[in-house]
Amino acid sequence: MALLEFNKIKETINNNVGYIDRRERMLSNFINQGFPNKRNESWKYFDLASKSKIYNKSDISQSEIIVENLKDNNKFYDYLDNNLSSDDYFKPCSFLKNESVVDLNIASGDQIKILDIQSIQNEPIHVNISHDENNISLPRLIVNVSDNIKAKINFINSSNSGFLNLLVEYNIGNESELNVSRINSSQGLFVETNLVFLLNKSTFDMKNLSTPQDSSRLQLFSNHIGERSTSSSKTVSIPAENSNDDILVDSIFSEPNCESVSGLRAILEKDSVCSFQSMIDVHHSVKGSRAEQDCKGFLLSDRAVMNAKPQMKIFNDDVVCKHGATIGSLNEEEIFYLCTRGLDRKKAINLILDGHISSYIGDEDFLKEFLPEDYK
Repeated sequence: MALLEFNKIKETINNNVGYIDRRERMLSNFINQGFPNKRNESWKYFDLASKSKIYNKSDISQSEIIVENLKDNNKFYDYLDNNLSSDDYFKPCSFLKNESVVDLNIASGDQIKILDIQSIQNEPIHVNISHDENNISLPRLIVNVSDNIKAKINFINSSNSGFLNLLVEYNIGNESELNVSRINSSQGLFVETNLVFLLNKSTFDMKNLSTPQDSSRLQLFSNHIGERSTSSSKTVSIPAENSNDDILVDSIFSEPNCESVSGLRAILEKDSVCSFQSMIDVHHSVKGSRAEQDCKGFLLSDRAVMNAKPQMKIFNDDVVCKHGATIGSLNEEEIFYLCTRGLDRKKAINLILDGHISSYIGDEDFLKEFLPEDYK
């Protein structure tokens, strides 16, 4: 078959998880559908079917998930220690239809971890996910934030090889706030799907530094299912030479008076590629929504490629939404001016780019530690 060998996929079904019949049906659907390719509109810049072919006959292995610096009543445990209801287990599938990377992960149940944040954390929680084997890994992490809680997570993906298909679910309680500082320094094929569920007056804020060495895709779906909820995602993308960094952000408004901001700053050298797709989806009768999309791509090479696709689906007039995208080389007059002040050309370029980086992650010392040397 064109996908993973059937027997390899069947081995991923964890019989201890439960819901076997439904999961096997999902697995059959995945086998028939396969990984997405360029004919899928939202995957047009990232042909996963082609990129994953070398893993068709790979074994399935577990990643290493380390959670540190938990305080008080906050806890991290395995799914088997506290099984989810059917609705909770299949929750991602009810919001994402025909998303095969999610279906495979849910069907497998190979590795499911849960992080419960039930008390305020004054210090960041550290989450590190790594995968060092040249095969496929299908981890799932569920983060539950109770009502009236404020917390921060420093999240690192440091996978060195193989194909990591990660599913992360954030459930943000009423009037709670979760800030996530995310590092992607993957060296293999990496797909991460984030599903965020925001209840009343809750806030989710992600700052993301992505420096992949191979092919990487982040999918972030923010579901505003509570009134006056707020989401924000700001990404700095600096892919390595011959690398591909694909970012998709989808903000779904199903309750009134919610806000979202999504943005990207991409620095592209040599043959690197970055793509940014952002969707604002405001449902019928959902009033008072405010949303903003902003993308800037800086091409430092004639061979670098930047793709931007801002989109809006808005079904009522009581909204304030805007989007913009700018792609091009740096302003030569700005570079010349700095050179007349004593800087060489490379330092002048780095100084200009540092200003754009700082506007997104300047207040995050944790993220700045992982910047490439030229931009520290």
